[in-house]
Amino acid sequence: MRSAHLRWLSGTVVAGWALTACAVKQPPPPADALAGVLPATTVVPPEYTATSGVSGDVIKDWLGTFQDSQLQAVVTEGLEHNLDLKAAVTRVDHAAALATAARSLLYPQLAATALEGVVGRSDGVRDRTGAVLDVAWELDVWGRVRASGAAADARKDAAAADVLSARQSLAALIATVWYNTIATERLRVTAVSAATVYDDLLRLVRTKNAVGAVGAQDVALAGADLDRARERERAFAASLQQLTRSLEVLLGRYPAAELALAPSLPPVPAPVPDGLPSELLERRPDLVAAERRVAATFHAVQAAKAARLPRFTLTASGGRSSDDLLQLIGVGANFWKAGLEVFAPLFLGGALQAQVRAATADQEASLALFGQAALRAFGEVESALGSETLLADQQRYLESVLAQDTEAARLGRTRYDIGATDLLHVLEMQARVLDSQFALVAVRNDRLANRIALHLALGGGFAAAAP
Repeated sequence: MRSAHLRWLSGTVVAGWALTACAVKQPPPPADALAGVLPATTVVPPEYTATSGVSGDVIKDWLGTFQDSQLQAVVTEGLEHNLDLKAAVTRVDHAAALATAARSLLYPQLAATALEGVVGRSDGVRDRTGAVLDVAWELDVWGRVRASGAAADARKDAAAADVLSARQSLAALIATVWYNTIATERLRVTAVSAATVYDDLLRLVRTKNAVGAVGAQDVALAGADLDRARERERAFAASLQQLTRSLEVLLGRYPAAELALAPSLPPVPAPVPDGLPSELLERRPDLVAAERRVAATFHAVQAAKAARLPRFTLTASGGRSSDDLLQLIGVGANFWKAGLEVFAPLFLGGALQAQVRAATADQEASLALFGQAALRAFGEVESALGSETLLADQQRYLESVLAQDTEAARLGRTRYDIGATDLLHVLEMQARVLDSQFALVAVRNDRLANRIALHLALGGGFAAAAP
């Protein structure tokens, strides 16, 4: 009889291993998932329509292309000390713990119970002690546990991709604010230079007014332009303080507006290769995160469907129980038992069917969000590529405008000195020069910001170590 029991148990275990060997279905590749969710009229082209014209792979270390050691330093500092990024990293640990918990049912569950006490009966009180070891192992026949584990793994991968996306976004934000701060300081310095020019001009006008060469109107005009330049400098100074404090907060510093800045904006690096649209799905971490959430909901649907089917669990327990009554009737203290438990949900009020519908709706939503994220990513790349050429043209034209305005202002000042023109004309010429200077600083900053945005849109990385 004992050998028959052993054969039955060994056969049950072997059958359990065979039943749990069924593979869990895998979600479709990212490109197929995107093609299935986009409208039929939306076709992803093989190349970007607004291309950079430079062939090659996307640059992996875009920070190095700016050849700016100070920029490298502040970005590295921000990645090390930014508290929002630290919080994002902990979410990966949380998702990893949930994934481990979801897969725990794939292994036998062991529990130990110990008893020390008394049992009251009509004939008196008897001592009772014992220890029991219980083992239960659910045979994942339909893949419910494995699908739940795969969903948890996909969510963990999505959380990890979210951290990488947050790192890249933080690096791009720090770089953009860094150059924006430098540009604002250059605008403030330009306003100071303008105030100096208008101050010199005001002294000249007052001298001429003292000898009757010009009237009081010229004095008022020169004074107004001087105060306007001073007001402009104060406005840039206020913006500079706000930007500096914002950057210090990003770096994890106290916002004291004491950050040392570079003296000027660097030149925009040469055009960079833009790669292929088909590569974007695997290179951009935010798209990887969105695709992993699609995979998680795909597996969640499988788990919800499998939950409607019977569950098979191998159970075993054994131990020792000491009881005066058992000893009196001659029953041994040691015992064991083993069996196969079956749980079949027959009627739960439609709860399991509702879970399938909810999981399916989540899957459809994640697919739609993945498609929208991909379209948005393509749009960011196309916009940044298109702006590259437009902003470069703007800078070239503004440099030409500034050169011509500077020459016109010089000639106008000479004519005013000899009395061949009035002060209003000189002030107009000088205002044109200053406006061109302000615009040139702004467009240089815009080009740097757009280049950073292009690298971010393309999913380019940087050399700073990942957490």
